Amino acid sequence: METSPAPRPLDPLVKTALTICIGLIVITVVGMILTAPDRSIPPYSVMAQMGESVTVNVPPRTTAPEIEALLVRFQAAAHGNRDGFARLKIMPTTPGDPAGRYQRLTIYVFDNVGLAEEPSLKAYVSGADPLARSSFERGVRGIYRLTAGMEYGAVGAKVLFQGKLGGG
Repeated sequence: METSPAPRPLDPLVKTALTICIGLIVITVVGMILTAPDRSIPPYSVMAQMGESVTVNVPPRTTAPEIEALLVRFQAAAHGNRDGFARLKIMPTTPGDPAGRYQRLTIYVFDNVGLAEEPSLKAYVSGADPLARSSFERGVRGIYRLTAGMEYGAVGAKVLFQGKLGGG
């Protein structure tokens, strides 16, 4: 009857390498969990910004309820000191205003990259081309408007919220 030899202990260098590998795996998994994108709203990109007007693009198959969730997120950012818009990648719209950097803001949500880009926003804001203005307005999937004490959010013809800001 043969017996197998007793296992040799691991070399200290191998132990160190295994410890480092396991540690890196744990750090990677924890980092992925902590930095995971917010899945309660659709993915979006801030495409253009001119003064108080901002265009945001969402994927083409984004549903109306998903756009509603995005508008509600914009609404939540307006409460308090309104600096929540910075976390949403929107540059200050009223940087010189002593009351705050986001006192007036209009966000147009599109699912068409071409309409959300800067030339389209410039043409809309300038109002010089009625056809460009009409095309821009037809392409808007959702809108969020904020003034000093009022806010408005709508998806298509459905108004989600409209009225005075509460506590902000």
